[in-house]
Amino acid sequence: MYHEVHTENIAARAHAPEIAKLLDRFAFHGRNGRPVAYEDFIAEIMPAFGEDLVILEPTDDGDYRWIHYGREIVRYVGGSRLGETLAAMRPQVATFTRDCAERARSERKPLYTIHRSKPITRVALWERLLLPTIAQDGRDVVVAFSRPLQFREDLLNAVLDNSPSGIVALRAIRDDDGGIDRTVIVTANARAAELAGRPGACLLDCEGREGLPFLSDPTLWRRCLHAMQHQRADTFETAFALGERTTWLRLAVAPLGDGLLMTLTDITDLTVANQTLQLRAATLALEIGRERATRRALSEEIGYREEREKELRRLAETDPLTALLNRRSFTERAHAAMATGASEDADISLIIVDLDHFKQVNDSHGHAAGDAVIRAFADMLLGLLRGERHLVARVGGEEFAILLRGAGGTEAVAKTRQIQDALASRALPVSETLELKVTASYGIATRQSEEQLAMLMERADQALYRAKNEGRNRIGIAEASTIAAVAA
Repeated sequence: MYHEVHTENIAARAHAPEIAKLLDRFAFHGRNGRPVAYEDFIAEIMPAFGEDLVILEPTDDGDYRWIHYGREIVRYVGGSRLGETLAAMRPQVATFTRDCAERARSERKPLYTIHRSKPITRVALWERLLLPTIAQDGRDVVVAFSRPLQFREDLLNAVLDNSPSGIVALRAIRDDDGGIDRTVIVTANARAAELAGRPGACLLDCEGREGLPFLSDPTLWRRCLHAMQHQRADTFETAFALGERTTWLRLAVAPLGDGLLMTLTDITDLTVANQTLQLRAATLALEIGRERATRRALSEEIGYREEREKELRRLAETDPLTALLNRRSFTERAHAAMATGASEDADISLIIVDLDHFKQVNDSHGHAAGDAVIRAFADMLLGLLRGERHLVARVGGEEFAILLRGAGGTEAVAKTRQIQDALASRALPVSETLELKVTASYGIATRQSEEQLAMLMERADQALYRAKNEGRNRIGIAEASTIAAVAA
C-alpha cells in the first residue's frame, strides 16, 4: 500500500485549498499552545467542511470508531462506515489509519497523509489532514479532512483506459542521503501492463524495475534516473524479448513531482517495416513508402525538438536545486520589471538574503544536508510569496534575491520581517530524522529615481554586509547615500 506522512510544510504539499483554511482555524483554536477544544472547533468548521470530514474517537480496546462520516466521502467509497471501527477495514488500511491517528494524538499537531486505500487503476490517491482535539469530557477526538486527489479524474481515466500507449507514473523512493534507491508505480493503465509482457496484471505499488522488465537494462535505467534527478524530459527507444517475440518500444519520460511520467508506444511494427524497407530499396513503391516514412519521422522529430527546446528554456531560467529563478533569468526579468515600474512610477525594492554560518551546516552534516536546507528555505520563500508578482531567485550558494514590485521601503521592511519571523519559528527539514534551525541576514534597498539594477543590487549587498558585520540575523537597510542597520 503506497503512502506518505508529513507534519511539516503541509499547506505547500496539499492539493485541496480547504486544507490551508483548516490549518489556519486549527492554529487559531490552539493559540498559545493550548489543546484544541473539539466542541468549539467542530461547531465552526462543520458547516463549511462537514461533507469532507470523518471524525474518529478511540475505543476502550485500542481501536477507533467513526462518529461522523461526510456525504462526499460516502459518495466516493460507495457506502458509510458510521458507527464502525477500523477493525472492519482491510488490515493494511486499518493499521495505517490507526497509526496516523495515534501519532496525531501523541504529537498534538496536524498530520497530513497521502495514501491509496485499495488496489485500483484510478488516478486518484487520497489526501487526508488529521487534526487532534479534546472533548469537554476529556476524550481525544481526531477530526480528519479526506478527499481523493482526482486531477480531473474523469478525463484522465478516459485517457488512461483508451490510450493506445502505455502510461505509467513512477514515484522516487529515496535513501537517507537523498539518492534514488528505487521507484514505486503509482499509476499504470492496462496497455502498460500489456507492453510490459504482463497482460491483465495490476502494476500498482510494484517496484518499477520489477513491474516493467525493460527497466532492468542498466543503460535505460540510468537515463530514467538522469531524467528524475535533473528534472529533464527524454525520449529513447529500447527492445526486449517477450517469449520468442522482440518488442520495440519508444519511451517518452518527463518529470512528475518527485518521480517520472512514462509513455510507452509500441513501435515494433514500425521498426520491422523500416527494416524491411531498408532491405527492399529497389522499387518505386518502396521509394514512395520511404519518403512518407521520412516525412512522418521528420514531423515527429520536429515535435520532439520543440518540446525539448521548451524544456531547455525552462531549465536555463531556473536554479536546478530550488526551482527558483537563477541569477541570469532574475537579472533579465528584474531589468524588465524596473523599466515597467519606471514608466508606471511604481516603487520597487530589492531584498538580498544570505543564510548565516552556512559553511558550518556543510561541515557538520554534509553537503546533502546543506542542499536540503537551501531547498527548504526556498520552499518557505515561495510559500510566503505565493500568488504575488514578486521575483524570487537563488543568486549564489546560500544567497537569495527578492525583487518586490510596487513596494516601497516600509513594505519591504515588513515583508523582510515576515520572512525573518517565519524562519525563526521553524526548523528546516533535512531528512526524516533531522531538522536544523538556521538564521539569515538581510539587505534591503529601495530604488531611487532612475537607478539601475546594478546599483540597486550593490546598495542591497552593502546593507547585507553591514547586517553580517553587526552580528548576523539582522536586517540592513540601504539609503541613497548611507547604509543604516536595524536590529532583528
